[in-house]
Amino acid sequence: MFTRMMTCTLKPEKKEEFLEAARQLPNAYKNQTGFVDLLTLISEEHPNRALVVAVWRTKSDSQEFYKNRAPLLDLKPFLEEETIEHYYLETSKVFEVTSGKAA
Repeated sequence: MFTRMMTCTLKPEKKEEFLEAARQLPNAYKNQTGFVDLLTLISEEHPNRALVVAVWRTKSDSQEFYKNRAPLLDLKPFLEEETIEHYYLETSKVFEVTSGKAA
């Protein structure tokens, strides 16, 4: 499995709008090829910091979605800054991955 992780700093005045948009994202993602799950986390220590983790079956599923469909789901108006990183999911009890690039 493949993950796309967006770490971001929220505009303080836009936090509630970000959270509302983030709550809508799973519905937009759910019927996409290869989509597994989407997690939005807010930092306990820094309430204007968020981590959005999208889990995909394959890297190509993720790339296809973000290239063609994701611009319609833009969170950038709510953000001061963002960093995007990609990871392979190596282990997970929830997703039943024990090691490697599971699909």
